[in-house]
Amino acid sequence: MKQMRMILFLLVSATMVTINVHAQFPEKVKEVLKKCDEKMGSYKTSAGVVFDMNLKLKVSVVKVSGTMKMYAKDKKYFNVLTMQLPEHEFKMEMGFDGMQKWLYKSSMDEDEKESLVITKTQSAKNDYAMNLGYEKDYNKAKMKEEGHYYEITFSEPKNKDLPKKSSIKIAKDTYLLREYSVDMDMGPFSGRMILTITKITKGCSDHWLKLDMNRYKNAVVVRH
Repeated sequence: MKQMRMILFLLVSATMVTINVHAQFPEKVKEVLKKCDEKMGSYKTSAGVVFDMNLKLKVSVVKVSGTMKMYAKDKKYFNVLTMQLPEHEFKMEMGFDGMQKWLYKSSMDEDEKESLVITKTQSAKNDYAMNLGYEKDYNKAKMKEEGHYYEITFSEPKNKDLPKKSSIKIAKDTYLLREYSVDMDMGPFSGRMILTITKITKGCSDHWLKLDMNRYKNAVVVRH
């Protein structure tokens, strides 16, 4: 169970699909990133966007897999993560409707209850948003072509809280972001997370961008 909690720690600590990269990278790297940024940005319309993703996590010798679905429109978002743990399914949901944000976690074992934390706020950051920015976070970046993808690896982070190494795969034909991975150290453990984007859909129903208490009937609710 300790390793299961370390996996959860890796998940919530890693900035999943947000890469901030140094502006002084090789010209070819900057060119590919710019085209990817423009292509991904074309999906950020007033109608919203939905991302379907597969997730793989490994901490030490423990491996788990799961799925993630992200609904986003303007500043509102709703993310649903489902992981298949060795003995049961674990679910985590995060959302923001413009007036409040919420975080739901199912139980990780029989002694733990489901929880829902609701915080009143008119501003919230979607840590899982698709964003390719040119910030000074990594000292190095290198790129190689692998099949149908450009694979770019960022290393030597300037901030100790960043993953020690992050990689992305960008489709050569569409310049869409298709895979994101991070390597992290967690004390005596090492962890790796791989997130693969399987589908991107333009348009997002407002139904998913509202807090629906019917989804959390059995959760212990905490309000701030």
